[in-house]
Amino acid sequence: MTTTGTAGSQDGDAARCTAMDLLRWSGMPVEEATSLRDVSFPVKWLSAGQPLAVEGAPLESLYFVRSGTLKVFQTERDGYEQVHAFALKGDILALDSLHDERHATAATALEPSSVAVLALREWQRATREHPLLARLQARAASLELARRGATLHNMAAVAAEVRLARFLLQLSARQALLEFPPRKLRLRMSRRDIASLLGVSHESVSRSLGILATEGLIRVNHREVDLVDEGGLVARQSTTRPERDAPRLMAH
Repeated sequence: MTTTGTAGSQDGDAARCTAMDLLRWSGMPVEEATSLRDVSFPVKWLSAGQPLAVEGAPLESLYFVRSGTLKVFQTERDGYEQVHAFALKGDILALDSLHDERHATAATALEPSSVAVLALREWQRATREHPLLARLQARAASLELARRGATLHNMAAVAAEVRLARFLLQLSARQALLEFPPRKLRLRMSRRDIASLLGVSHESVSRSLGILATEGLIRVNHREVDLVDEGGLVARQSTTRPERDAPRLMAH
C-alpha cells in the first residue's frame, strides 16, 4: 500500500487503484471516503488460464477482483479439481486463508482479469486505520459465506437440471448487481467446472442445459445462455426431485 496513487492502466507494475475504487467496485458508498483517495494498491493483470494463488502456499496478500472471472478450487490427490466458487468483480479472494496464513484454495483466471493486490500486513494496518475498509472486508466475507450457503442449497436438489437452474439464476443475479444484462449470460467457466461446483457429472451439465432449453426456459449457443423465461426458470429451480417424480409444470 502506498499513497498518492491513481487508478492505473495495463502498464505492468505501474498500474494502481485507490481504496475508493475498491469501495466503488464493491457497491459501497464513497461519499464519506475522500481520505481513502490517497491509499492505493498495485493491480495485477492475469491472462486466461494464469494462476493467481497456489493451494498451500504462504498467504502474503488478499486479492480484490477488479475485472474478469476467476475459478477458486482445491485439487485432490488424483488430480481432480473441486471447484468452490467463481469470483467476479468486487469479491475478495483468500479470506478463507486468514486463520493460518496459508492458501486454503487455489485461484486461476478464466478470462483476462485483474486484481488489486492487498499485501496482508499493510492491508491489516489499513483496515485498522480506516473503518470503511474493515467494513469492506466484513461485507466480502459475509457475501462469501452466503454464496457458499447458496451452493449447498443447489446441491440439496436431486435433479441435475434443478441444480443448474439455481446456478444460472444466481449468476444472473450477480450480473445484475454488476450492471451487466442479467438475462444474457456468458459462461466463462467450462461445463466441467460447473459440474464440479454443482456435484454432478460433466455429461449431466450438458444434458441439463438441453432439458432447460427444450422446456423453453433458456436458449444455449455454446457458452452463451439466454434466460428466455425467467419466471419459468424460477419455478423450475424451486423443485428438488427429478422431473419424473415432480408435478408437471405449466407449459409456457
